Amino acid sequence: MTHDEQAAKWHTRWRRSARIAAEIAIAFAALIVLDWWLTGGSGFAHVHPNPYWVPVLMMALAYGTGPGVLAAAVASGLWLAHVQDSAGERDYLDHLFHLSLQPLMWFVAAGIIGEVTIMRTGRHDRLEKRGRVATRNLARLTDAFATLSQTNRQLQVQIATEAHTVGHAIETAVRLCSQEPAVRRSVIGELIALAARTPDFTCYRVTGDDARAWISGPVTAGRRDVLPVSLMERVERHHGLLHVAKRSDRRVLDGIGVAAIALPDRDTGEIVGCLVLHALPFETLNASRTAELAEIAAWLTPLLADTLHATQRPLRSAGLIA
Repeated sequence: MTHDEQAAKWHTRWRRSARIAAEIAIAFAALIVLDWWLTGGSGFAHVHPNPYWVPVLMMALAYGTGPGVLAAAVASGLWLAHVQDSAGERDYLDHLFHLSLQPLMWFVAAGIIGEVTIMRTGRHDRLEKRGRVATRNLARLTDAFATLSQTNRQLQVQIATEAHTVGHAIETAVRLCSQEPAVRRSVIGELIALAARTPDFTCYRVTGDDARAWISGPVTAGRRDVLPVSLMERVERHHGLLHVAKRSDRRVLDGIGVAAIALPDRDTGEIVGCLVLHALPFETLNASRTAELAEIAAWLTPLLADTLHATQRPLRSAGLIA
């Protein structure tokens, strides 16, 4: 509990205590004036039921045992102050019983009724708390249902308008057999866009000490031609997927992209390239999606190596013919 909450709670208790004291004082002041006006200040000794019952019952019913007992104590004091000299010829024990009967009844009634009031108010508070919790849970369930409904609609729209069907993927893969390097690079770019679900990417290949851009997405423009050394060092250390959902990766990816996928050679484990995704919805970086992105390296690295070999074969043939 904070200091402000403690101060507010103490202020509420102080106001409640002051209100109870003021109500008791006003009630008994009115009864004292009425007593002097009607009976001449006898403490309502010959009035049945005694009007001093009213504040005792009111405090016990409204606030509980404590205020009820306090009202009973005040009523007992006023009662004893006015009737203690009216014994007359009455026996001492009978007079003592007459004096103590009303205060005893006030205190007993204040205790019993006050405890019932405390139980009732406590149960009411618990029911109110449960009601607030139920209202909050209902609001959460409503929000969750609305989110699920929206996601379902988006998925239905995506399925209905999805252009990349299985046939399209097969047709794209078949074109990998082309002998034209430019066509092969274009097909690899289409496969990357299909697997990564974003057209904004750049595939870098390691040449010497640098990682230079090799294949770019259809909408990629103005991106880096060479990756920073700090990013490549982190890629070589982790040999996996770096993305901005992890706080440790955000610094090296700042200004470069959303995710970076290492492309290690299957035989040597040496990093031969890196796929950088420049644009990707942050909410898609969940466990399932990151696993799908990590699988890209399994088929992209061999394709990248085959493309490099294909570009080198014509040079070797020309040299032999010469």
